Amino acid sequence: MELIKIEGLLARYEEGQTTLEDEKLLKDYFNKEEVPPHLNEYKSLFTYTLKARANTFNREVPYKIKKKRFAFVGIAASIVIAIGLFVALNNPVDTLSQQQLGTIEDPEEAYLKAKETLLIVSGALNFGKEELTYVEEFDKAKNKYIKE
Repeated sequence: MELIKIEGLLARYEEGQTTLEDEKLLKDYFNKEEVPPHLNEYKSLFTYTLKARANTFNREVPYKIKKKRFAFVGIAASIVIAIGLFVALNNPVDTLSQQQLGTIEDPEEAYLKAKETLLIVSGALNFGKEELTYVEEFDKAKNKYIKE
């Protein structure tokens, strides 16, 4: 009779319909030494907590106090900022004249430079477009589940 009750409780346990009292009954049953062979697989499930309680950690955890070095980082950062300001303020920007703007008089040379520049820009845009394929795949997957 008890075996039939335990098997019924196990069926309810697998479906998630047991109460805490039912689970205590199962735990008490499987903590006994004699368990039918077809229920041996459940024994480790219900005796795990007893075995886990026996495990202890006896070593001492080393605890090292780290010295705060934030003051040195702040001082170093302020020195770098001061040097940067000093260099920036002592090197005035030269004013650009019309000759320094890169104006090209020869139409063929201007065409080649414009073509080269547009190829560079096109390459950068195509590189960015390659990254968009991931977004498109995500959008396709999202549209399968979320209909707008």
